[in-house]
Amino acid sequence: MGYPKELKAITRKLTDNIVISSTAFSRKDVLNIGARMALFNYNGGVVVWSALPYGEVVTDALNTLGNTKVEYLIVPDKEHTMAVKSFQNVYPNLKVIGMENINVHADYVVTSKDSDKLIGKAELEGLGIKDSIILDNFEFVYLPYHVNQELVMFDKNSQILFEADLLFNMQDSMEQYSPGTGYSENFYPHSGLSFLTRYMQPYSKVGNKMTGIVAKPDKNAVGLRQIYDWNFHTIVMCHGNILNKGAKEAFKNAFSSVIQ
Repeated sequence: MGYPKELKAITRKLTDNIVISSTAFSRKDVLNIGARMALFNYNGGVVVWSALPYGEVVTDALNTLGNTKVEYLIVPDKEHTMAVKSFQNVYPNLKVIGMENINVHADYVVTSKDSDKLIGKAELEGLGIKDSIILDNFEFVYLPYHVNQELVMFDKNSQILFEADLLFNMQDSMEQYSPGTGYSENFYPHSGLSFLTRYMQPYSKVGNKMTGIVAKPDKNAVGLRQIYDWNFHTIVMCHGNILNKGAKEAFKNAFSSVIQ
């Protein structure tokens, strides 16, 4: 599984201090699901969420952000660790926030005792984090029963939700498979053996059944309701198009079994 040999990205500003980079990515070289990184410019430092492999795509994104002082990297779940070491090699003082049982070193580790609750400033301080870059700007919810141990993040200032493998939004036309990433104008990412990916969106009954198998909403019900309580208007996901409109409704529909 992985990225194309020649990695190309669409990099754009989401807000004045948030930049996203979207690329192609396939699971097991079959399922076209795409990938996405976000960079945050806060208090003179950069926070990386869901890192892409360090290289030209990343440096272009940092230049777009207007800051190259990378201080923190957030691992959104245990499957999104492929690029962590590439950042650690470039930034030896980088601090990594991750979850238990991942295959890379994390300086601050969220564990199952942090699940089923809002991980806010006090809880982050309990993990040993002292930097206002994290404490003043982000909150988290940890879903340990998700197959990939999802750490969902909320940017308090923009009111945007960031998640990796909790919810996908695959559409016929996708930013991650477009001319800006090296694909033709009319490229359809769900053909051939990738036909299953067309169901992976929040209003598909088949897709939501697949999401339920992976996310285990019954076991993560408290955490999912906590996520829904955030006042978010946009969902930035790693896989598929960003949900700019109707994000809360889409989230509720996907997890209607535990959110009424």
